[in-house]
Amino acid sequence: PLFKTWLAETAPPPSATLRFYRERKGVRTAVLPRLGELLVDHYVGLETVLKAGGLKKAAALVRSSLPDGKQTRSGDLGEIVASEYVDCETNFTVPVRKLNWKSDRQTPMHGNDVIALDPTQTPVHILKGECKSAAAFSKSKVTEAVETLDAHGGRPNPSTIGFIIKRLYEQGRDDEARTFETLCRAPRCPVIHRRIGPGVAARRSA
Repeated sequence: PLFKTWLAETAPPPSATLRFYRERKGVRTAVLPRLGELLVDHYVGLETVLKAGGLKKAAALVRSSLPDGKQTRSGDLGEIVASEYVDCETNFTVPVRKLNWKSDRQTPMHGNDVIALDPTQTPVHILKGECKSAAAFSKSKVTEAVETLDAHGGRPNPSTIGFIIKRLYEQGRDDEARTFETLCRAPRCPVIHRRIGPGVAARRSA
């Protein structure tokens, strides 16, 4: 498992309710191949690579999909790590790889960074997350993330939900698309804070 190999949970400050993780010493080289696979999957899609004839033949496509600006690369990596954490370490599932649909590799995606569903709950719970990347993680970064999470009355950004619904219908995943449509029409969503990893803030809605 990537996260158990790569990261170690550390004790947060006494007043914090966040979960803190740090990279384990000496493991980066071992996890880089797996991170490389995740980059390809999130930016291009493994199915697309296979249809293109494999990684060697799709190398130019992969290369042209990867941002070369440091800030965009850092922000995108935060979103990828957060999405994988949600998928692997929680009951929530991220429905689509949003970065597959970037129209410009140098431009960050708009809307909520992470949207996921927990179908084990009744009613289904929805999580939205905000990722921040910085050399020194400051209080202002956390405040900025929380303000984004509080937007739209604590609910997910309607544009992000609409984007996900369209992608699900395109992929023939109609039941999942209709679940998101139902959640969008719900009159209210009780919201619970949930912290899911380093550099990430999230809300969970039912």
